[in-house]
Amino acid sequence: MTNSTLKPRWSMVFPKPFDFVQREMEQMLGHVAGGESAGRSWRAPVSLWEEENRWCVEMDIPGVKQEDLDVTLDKNTLRITAERKPGEGDRKYWHEERGFGQIERLINLPETVDSDAIEAQLKDGVLLVTIGKKPEAQPRKISIKGA
Repeated sequence: MTNSTLKPRWSMVFPKPFDFVQREMEQMLGHVAGGESAGRSWRAPVSLWEEENRWCVEMDIPGVKQEDLDVTLDKNTLRITAERKPGEGDRKYWHEERGFGQIERLINLPETVDSDAIEAQLKDGVLLVTIGKKPEAQPRKISIKGA
């Protein structure tokens, strides 16, 4: 059985170029902004794709409870705010890589979004937001008349 949280062996031998620079910058900026004292920051990767009659946004937010999540659509900007809280109790970590705190993602969508047709679902640590397209922006089948 393999552990899906571990990186593949090749990625340790051949890391992506400049990964170390990104990690160092994040760590440095976290210290400057006081982020390290409040806990490690974290990321929530997002995927955005278009289907025939809607836009879909998927965001990985493991460990976030539904009550610690807020999704709003203002005009064509989707705002997702999530907070992942640290474990309860007084812990003295030997090793800590998990991040905690509040994050916010702003996603600009095309003018074709229909603000009345939006749904959000949280399942197994993945948030799926679907936003319908305005009827005039959806493909239309044109009938062909015979002579």
